[in-house]
Amino acid sequence: MNILITPDIHEWAIGKLTKIIVDNNNRFNFYNIAVHPRAIPQGLAEIQKVIRSGVKFDLWHAQYWNSAMQMMNLMPELKDIPKILFQSNHNSLKEHDWNDFDALTHSTDYGVNMLRENHSKVLKIPFGIDLDNYSYIDEYPPKEKAVGYIGRVVPWKNLDQICIVSKSLGYKVVGCGYIDKPDYWEKVPRDNLEFNGGFGRGSMATPTFETEIFRKMTCFVMYSTEEKESGTLPMLEAMARGIPVLATRQGMARDIIEDGVNGIFFDKTNFAEKLKLVMEDKELQDKLRVNAWRTIKDYSEEKMAWEHGKLYYKTLYPKQELISVIIPTFQRSEELLKTMLSVEAQDYPAKEIIVCDDGSTDETPVVVKEAKKKFKTPIKYIKTGDKLEYGLAKARNKGAIEAMGSILLFLDDRYTLEKGAIEKMIPVAKDRVFGHGVKVIDGKESTKTSFIENFAWIRKIDFMNAGMFSERMDMYGGLSQETRQRFGAQGFTFIRVPDVKCIEIAHSSRNKRKDEIWKSKLRLKKMYE
Repeated sequence: MNILITPDIHEWAIGKLTKIIVDNNNRFNFYNIAVHPRAIPQGLAEIQKVIRSGVKFDLWHAQYWNSAMQMMNLMPELKDIPKILFQSNHNSLKEHDWNDFDALTHSTDYGVNMLRENHSKVLKIPFGIDLDNYSYIDEYPPKEKAVGYIGRVVPWKNLDQICIVSKSLGYKVVGCGYIDKPDYWEKVPRDNLEFNGGFGRGSMATPTFETEIFRKMTCFVMYSTEEKESGTLPMLEAMARGIPVLATRQGMARDIIEDGVNGIFFDKTNFAEKLKLVMEDKELQDKLRVNAWRTIKDYSEEKMAWEHGKLYYKTLYPKQELISVIIPTFQRSEELLKTMLSVEAQDYPAKEIIVCDDGSTDETPVVVKEAKKKFKTPIKYIKTGDKLEYGLAKARNKGAIEAMGSILLFLDDRYTLEKGAIEKMIPVAKDRVFGHGVKVIDGKESTKTSFIENFAWIRKIDFMNAGMFSERMDMYGGLSQETRQRFGAQGFTFIRVPDVKCIEIAHSSRNKRKDEIWKSKLRLKKMYE
């Protein structure tokens, strides 16, 4: 699946958020092309170059409204692509009704509520940050008291007021970013300011510097006004680093800060009072630090990207359930390709493939990579093992966790689906039912009626609630029996559906693993008798 995603500038906040979405959704083929509203022709030239190479976009995720509206005027064919618009601030929400877009997203309740006045499909997706990179700082407070600031130097972020009030209280200000408005910079008093960054975005501090500058901060101030913010990301990063936050009621601060618990709200009239309180009250500092981290742990970049991935599917297939086909594999790259091709050939469009590679050393990664480029069906590849062990249950479970579909189809790499198998499966994919189909082996349909998990389907929520496959079954010969026993005891029904068929393309090694089979059966006896 090919997705066109268009931020304004890669290095700015929207560009950074775009990169998070792309890096954490590798099941899709992204074309990340920056299109600034003052450089539309250059951006469109890049897009047209991709189209001329033979790429057809299945979805367009526009990251900046001003660019997007101009792009559709100059390149009308973009209107024919299913599309999503991310609204990045609050002061442009009423510029249009946005009905050219299939879905809208915003990071705040304020933005979502405003957009819903004119559009029926608006989703709140809060920003996320790298919680590993912005880890909690235990060594606090710093030796020298300092007020923190990170961001562009623009009037609505009020760096001048932060410096003036901090100086009146005897504190210095430390920060980084870049000077976007030189005239405003001249108004910023700098005798108590330690600022890393120059004129223009090319002078920004390195990511490592930004991460480490939090260690110099006693508190972090977000003094944004004029409804120009939907974050800010530095505020979230400060909370993750355990730096007490003071914020105006703007952007995500409205939604996630509980005044006096995990942060402090202020306005122009009480900024000095609130700043002194946080800078001097050690007990309050400790309270804000701990509670801020408890809040921010739910705002990871992976979670943000996951929500976008699910939105892509919902936008493309609004009336169909997504099926995640989970294919565990080991040393069968040729058979794996045939299995994936049989999924791609299914007429049912709302589907994805999850390849769970349990330690292959053959061409499996290359085969999957090439298939991903050519298939319309998204493919997610995960490594689930790197040593020779029977990790089938673990591989399938990891695939199920990564699946975005509401229905899971487990299909081993030695089978291919018959035409129409998924469409025939959907009507019988009911709650608390573990369905299984019929295998065609050497041209003949198997008459075996008992449940076998290597060609079976179940609703994801049911699979998770029931405990998934048992990873205690780490030898061949007992996984199907254990699944029948445990799911059956929880009231699940096992249904064999003769019309849903797969074809065996490689035989199992059952006859060579008798030593594992009897040990598995003994383990089951000990577990359940």
